[in-house]
Amino acid sequence: MDKEEVEQRFPCGEVESSFADYIVVSWVMWLIFGALATWSLWNAQRGGTWSHITMDYIIIIFCVWRMTRQRRPLAYVAEEGLVIRRRPVNLFERIDMLVHGDDYYTFVPYQQIMGFTSNWEEIHMVSEQGGILIVVVDLQFMKYSDKMALLKIIDERSHVGRSDS
Repeated sequence: MDKEEVEQRFPCGEVESSFADYIVVSWVMWLIFGALATWSLWNAQRGGTWSHITMDYIIIIFCVWRMTRQRRPLAYVAEEGLVIRRRPVNLFERIDMLVHGDDYYTFVPYQQIMGFTSNWEEIHMVSEQGGILIVVVDLQFMKYSDKMALLKIIDERSHVGRSDS
């Protein structure tokens, strides 16, 4: 999902920036998927039955597809709040996320954000009814400076419009 799609889909205002996984993590994943695709191509050339060759080519297609999906934004910073990608909770959702990844983004207004857990795997926020809502996210592989920038943005914007009486 790009910035224009985020602005159209969510009531977040103009998207200012986005955050993704640390580039080193993405490179490691590119190398792993590249090595698996290379091995599958080598294995497919060695022959065997048509079902083994077909399976090797399916693995190659999957690896190349996953390599193109690295560095997808985990969070978008917008005027009114964050659009953040939540983590799938079970195997069915994880498989569904491979096809419908854009459906797992959620809009969170700045005023509702309470904070993140120490391992950056959950965001705590106040629901519109006043309860506490916990959303599981995958921000643990973001660069430290990006995490601090995100906290600074949330801190600055969460107090806008509140009266301290």
